[in-house]
Amino acid sequence: MSSNRRVAWAAALDQARGNRMTRRPIREERLRGKDSPAIALSAWRGQSGRRYVVAVYTLTQAREVDAPGAIILGVRRGDGGLARIVGAGWRGTMAEAIELAAADGATEMHAHRLADTDAEREAIVEDLVGDDAF
Repeated sequence: MSSNRRVAWAAALDQARGNRMTRRPIREERLRGKDSPAIALSAWRGQSGRRYVVAVYTLTQAREVDAPGAIILGVRRGDGGLARIVGAGWRGTMAEAIELAAADGATEMHAHRLADTDAEREAIVEDLVGDDAF
């Protein structure tokens, strides 16, 4: 193997490592599988690449949900099915979150219930929102 080939390979590795450090887009990833009539599930991929599974509720359904400690996402889903987070947080009640999210045009509420500590919740919100302005 020529030395030029080794240099090119090293450059490609350096570039790949650098690409891991770039910000990834925050996006919803619909879960595949059978739809459960009891609860709709989806997932969000954060800037870090981590995936967060969420329960999906319409605004009406969310009014009946008690989700203490859950990370609540206000989500606007467009006509084409594309979802966008319009608000996120974990403090307060679902009713308070619905009011804020509805004012920002949310059509759905997503709840992530798998965070154990306040620090973990705060890190997840930051990962899903980053420095995006709502």
